[in-house]
Amino acid sequence: MISGYVNANREAIIQVAIVGDSKQLKSVRAIIDTGFTGDLTLPRDVIDQLGFTLRGFQRVILGDGSLQYFEMFVGVVIWDGKMREVEINAAETDSLIGMGLLEDYKLEMEGRSNGEVRITSLPASLSNTV
Repeated sequence: MISGYVNANREAIIQVAIVGDSKQLKSVRAIIDTGFTGDLTLPRDVIDQLGFTLRGFQRVILGDGSLQYFEMFVGVVIWDGKMREVEINAAETDSLIGMGLLEDYKLEMEGRSNGEVRITSLPASLSNTV
């Protein structure tokens, strides 16, 4: 289970450990953004500290409908106790956890300041048989 809290701005916050290209660890405070379909955004200075290599550019439609291109990197996070490769977009905002990283997980949060945030693994789905 991954746990966090709801801050005074009503943002769901968790800490995530990111593994740099030289195997160094960096803990980052990230906001859960269910409107973001990708995995993770990080500020460019954090990406540079961790030594990630640019893999390309990703076209992204923002919440206001505008189109932007973001630098895309591939990195590793420790997610629910396991190493997981993720796509990382460079963005000069707070670090964001998107729905890509939450796939196959259940997100629960208490909608109040200092409320609990819990992310738990969903059981493997049973195959549909007819």
